[in-house]
Amino acid sequence: MNRSRPKSYQIREFEHSYVVIFHVSITAELLAGARALSLADRHHFDLNLSDLLDKSTQYKRNWLLNVIAARQRYERQQANFEGIQTLSIANSKLIKWMTTGRAS
Repeated sequence: MNRSRPKSYQIREFEHSYVVIFHVSITAELLAGARALSLADRHHFDLNLSDLLDKSTQYKRNWLLNVIAARQRYERQQANFEGIQTLSIANSKLIKWMTTGRAS
């Protein structure tokens, strides 16, 4: 920001930068798509980019927060599922060893 400009102009310039970054974040999430979300969360992608960007700032903010939370939730669910699979394989091997006396 240029210090010779009036403070109100500097604030508007900052707000404009914030809006641009905000719209880039929304665009990035839309481009990432709904594939890495649970079926229950895919409804967030019913709008196209231009319709979404035409919504109010509050709507866009909530949309972005919901999508980020949905991605994090999905990642936790996947990690938990993979952990259960690993545990299940280990338990199966243990049960086989206990019943047959042989490792698999």
